[in-house]
Amino acid sequence: MFFLLYCFVSVFLFVYFMKYRKKRLHSLEIFFHWCLASLLIQNRSALFMMNMKTVLIPQSAAHACSNLLIRLVLYPLVTLLCLDETAAAESKIKKTWAIIKYSAILLGLEWVSDWVGVFKHTKPYLLGSGVFWIGYLILMTMIMMIFRRKFYKGYHQP
Repeated sequence: MFFLLYCFVSVFLFVYFMKYRKKRLHSLEIFFHWCLASLLIQNRSALFMMNMKTVLIPQSAAHACSNLLIRLVLYPLVTLLCLDETAAAESKIKKTWAIIKYSAILLGLEWVSDWVGVFKHTKPYLLGSGVFWIGYLILMTMIMMIFRRKFYKGYHQP
């Protein structure tokens, strides 16, 4: 049941981002940032699950598939929404608020996933996860700025 819920939310966000939202990112940027976000989130998950054993996934196939869907689709989509909003923001205050807002959304998604049982934290995680999501979005924003500087060198930015 949770897998279908996450599928619905992921498809809804994907259609919203690709069709209805005015994108300020080039399609190559979207692909690059999606792959990079998936890679960073997979590394974080592997570190927490395998090395530190602070996150456990229940043995059911639905929970494992839901966790995979969250890591490969949902978190990168929210990251792309954040990068799109920070690309549109003109002041540093608006960019900062976008990072804080989307890190709170990512933390909320993690909390909901823990609450419904998709994965279980064995130790308190709110402060550490909040710091991680803020640092993660700051890192992705800096990578976006560097990538855009190299990508649009000599061309008009959208």
